Formats: sequence, structure tokens, C-alpha cells
Amino acid sequence: MKKITSILLIITLLFTVSACKQKTDLEPQKNNEVVEDNNDSKKEEDTKKEKSSEIKEIKKGEVVSIDDYCELTVNDTKFDKIISPPNAEGVYSYYEAEGEGKTLFESVINIKNLLPDGKMADEFLSVKVLYNKYEYGTFSTIEYDDGSDFTYTNITSIEPLANGILHFLATVPESMESDNKPLAIIIKANNQEFKYNIR
Repeated sequence: MKKITSILLIITLLFTVSACKQKTDLEPQKNNEVVEDNNDSKKEEDTKKEKSSEIKEIKKGEVVSIDDYCELTVNDTKFDKIISPPNAEGVYSYYEAEGEGKTLFESVINIKNLLPDGKMADEFLSVKVLYNKYEYGTFSTIEYDDGSDFTYTNITSIEPLANGILHFLATVPESMESDNKPLAIIIKANNQEFKYNIR
């Protein structure tokens, strides 16, 4: 009886060891499959990011349409010490460059809202100025009362199918205006980027 019990115990042990060995042999194959699947999905994500991060070059006056979001048009860019509304009269807001050797760089962009609801003007897009190898952030203001004044973009909604004319301002060195080094603006709207080369 002891012999039978011993033999049964040995057989059980052999089956257990061989079953465990088969499991460990299979695990690396599964891990390799998971790694390959992860690599494939990473490649797909990278391709999607590359497509979405492509910067499309645009021209002054060109209407750029972003489906179900907005239309945008670069109306003008300029340097000036003081930026006033285009049809300023009476009392109005204006912006002035502060500091010696500084000036303002202005990008005027028209936005038409294609959304089903109103959206705050400052949420539609962002603009940065690229000068040679340097980057400058901007702040925005929006024309009010037919261009006779400026108001804040964070309190002004652009309603569906309505237009808003935004002025993006950056404080920059005066030397930027006349040195003929590369100058462009990058507009980011709804995860798309557009580049307008000024020179």
C-alpha cells in the first residue's frame, strides 16, 4: 500500500512539474504577441499624430475652413509702438509697447464661428510669433462697435455664423521690424496648425 501511494505521489508530481513547464513555455510567446500588438498600435498613433501635427502654410487673405469649427483669415500683420482700433473715435482702448527698444507685433485674424453654439473668442485659436529661432507668445483682443474700440476676448462670445476680428499682440524687440530675418506666425485651431510666412 505504501508502494502504491508512493507511485501515485510521484506520478502526480511529474504531471504537476510538466504542466508548470508547459505554462512557462507559453508565457513568453504571449508576452511577445502583446509587445508586437503594442508596437503596432504605437505606430498607428504616431502616424495619426504626424498627420495632425503637419503645419499647413497659408497666405494673407486666404479663407481657411476647419469643418464644423471655424473659418479663419489672416487680414494683416504689422509692427507699431501703439495699436489702436481701426475705426477709433472718441474714447477707446489701445495698447502701447512698454520698455525701451520694444515694439508690438500685431496679427489681425478674422474668425467665423461654424459651431452650433457661441464660443468665447479667446478659445477659438492661439497664435505665436516665430522670429528666426525665437518664439514669442501673444495675447488677444477683439474689435467692438464696428472697430471703434477693443474689448476682451475672454468675455466676448462669437455666436454661430457670426464673425469676430481678433488682434493678437506680441511685445518684441524693435530690431525685428527691419532686420529681414525669417518671420512667421503659427496659428493653432482645433488641433490643427497653420503657418503664415511674413518674410
